[in-house]
Amino acid sequence: MGSLAGKSPANTYKSLLKVADETNGVSGSASQIEDGEGTSTCLQISTTVAHFKPASDVNAALKVERANGDDLLTVDTNNSLVKVGTSQVSATTQLLTFNAYRIVPASAGTHYFVGLPTGEYQSHNVELSVGTGTDPDTSKDAGTSTQYLANYLFPVPFNVTIDACKAFISSHQDTDITVNTHLMSYDIVADGTTSDGNLSNGTVLADGQATAVDRNVIKTVDCTIQNSSVTSGKVIALAVENVTNTDYINIQVQVKYHIA
Repeated sequence: MGSLAGKSPANTYKSLLKVADETNGVSGSASQIEDGEGTSTCLQISTTVAHFKPASDVNAALKVERANGDDLLTVDTNNSLVKVGTSQVSATTQLLTFNAYRIVPASAGTHYFVGLPTGEYQSHNVELSVGTGTDPDTSKDAGTSTQYLANYLFPVPFNVTIDACKAFISSHQDTDITVNTHLMSYDIVADGTTSDGNLSNGTVLADGQATAVDRNVIKTVDCTIQNSSVTSGKVIALAVENVTNTDYINIQVQVKYHIA
């Protein structure tokens, strides 16, 4: 690190930092920090405020590191993220879990909603189908079974971004089966009418497939993200499909997301 000892200001002014307001200096109004020849930095300061604003968005506009160089805090203005910890995950990271024990398919090739963790009281969750196509249906009017959707849907309170989706899948027989999973988003009717709870505009957020599933194994599936952005007001649901037969499905899915 260089020293200014014995050097004149005429030869070192470019390396000196000052506030742009040369009349008032540091005051109650934010003033740009600049070097001796007037080149602005990304920092403005006042007696009460420190303001960082890069000239262009970058992945690490502000960093705090440990003495060994490990990042602890990174402000990523390019992706509108604040990343924290040695893992450098978004500060708004959340985990959403779906799980079910012994979903009983009525027929092979049918998608069924998977529930959120719930406390069951009088009985148990009812299998609620959502289509037989390659992907789950993009709309659902469950009629009198709409009541069960309350335990299958996650309401999205803010705009979120899906970062990852991992599934654990098993079954209850020795016969190998193939199981598909789909993470979906839907619009939900909530206008005070008899259509409240109906789903529409379904979009596949992530999907994956497990093969050779039986009761002797737990298959792990890292689902492929197809659409990562989900806007507030929508709901997120998970569907599972036994492609092979009607053997029971045991499944747990963890969704990693962050508030956008």
